[in-house]
Amino acid sequence: MKLITALRSEILKTKRTASIYFTLIGAAAVPLILLLNMLVDNDVIEATRKDPLNGIFKLASEINGMVFFPVFVILVCTLLPQIEYRNNTWKQVFASPQKKGNVFLAKFFNINLLIVLFLVANLVFMWLVLVAVHFLDPALDLLHRPFDAKRQLLRTGNAYITILALCAFQFWLGLRFRNFIVPCAIGVALWLTATMMTMEFKSSLMIYFPYSFQIFPLMPRLQGQVDQVAWTSLAYALLFLTLGFFDFRRRRLTA
Repeated sequence: MKLITALRSEILKTKRTASIYFTLIGAAAVPLILLLNMLVDNDVIEATRKDPLNGIFKLASEINGMVFFPVFVILVCTLLPQIEYRNNTWKQVFASPQKKGNVFLAKFFNINLLIVLFLVANLVFMWLVLVAVHFLDPALDLLHRPFDAKRQLLRTGNAYITILALCAFQFWLGLRFRNFIVPCAIGVALWLTATMMTMEFKSSLMIYFPYSFQIFPLMPRLQGQVDQVAWTSLAYALLFLTLGFFDFRRRRLTA
């Protein structure tokens, strides 16, 4: 119950910030890009002509997974833990009758709620875009095409699980540094490194590098390793949370 109380407190703090709007804007980015593309030159429709409905969802998942989703997670995992630093309220937090463990987990779960909101909102926005395209271009008949809901749910689940290692590490960095620029810079640099390792160098080490895990479900040559990467991501997340908590507990966070 105390953990739930701490989580409610974190959610209330989040509501006073622009985090929810930032999440919704981030989730709407790819659907908006695809809508503009479909309305202007139809490249997306041509690329998915055989199965346009499922093909568009697959394309959206790939764009999100490669760029928008990991960048969003890096930013939100870094910025939300900074609320106490910006408002100079760490002393008040620790003066309250809350254990440090509850405070730590509540902050992490609050971030995960925003991540889930991003994924769900992205699917909702994609459907709104497809409804709009269906009526703007009735010849495509998108809404009467067969939709592979199971595959899309699997993509969404894989996206969440494979991002957890990155999420946990960035959360630790966000708590560790008073200046948000440092953890953001570290996160973006590691994400770019992972992208280069996977796309350019095809390094065998990418299966151990947490910032590359979210790419595995998106690339056909790597999809056979998705299960292994998912378990590795969960293990890394647990490891980083454990190390992060011990670091959080031993430090005296002041204003």
